[in-house]
Amino acid sequence: MSEVYDLLISPFVDFAFMRRALAGCLALALGSGPIGLFLVMRRMSLMGDAMSHAVLPGAAIGFLLAGLSLLTMSLGGFFA
Repeated sequence: MSEVYDLLISPFVDFAFMRRALAGCLALALGSGPIGLFLVMRRMSLMGDAMSHAVLPGAAIGFLLAGLSLLTMSLGGFFA
């Protein structure tokens, strides 16, 4: 039982960045699930893929201009 705790739970107890990563993954999963279901039900599942590929260059340019600024990367993705 101790090995399972050390492998699965201990990193989240010991490291704050792991807790933030878990919270981010949960937020992403909770936000992407309904959008993906909506697109599949409307037979537009490839639209999400096209949107993600369209946003990526703008986010990359925002990163090159301002580093890890969420606002700049978001605006770059929006304008792309």
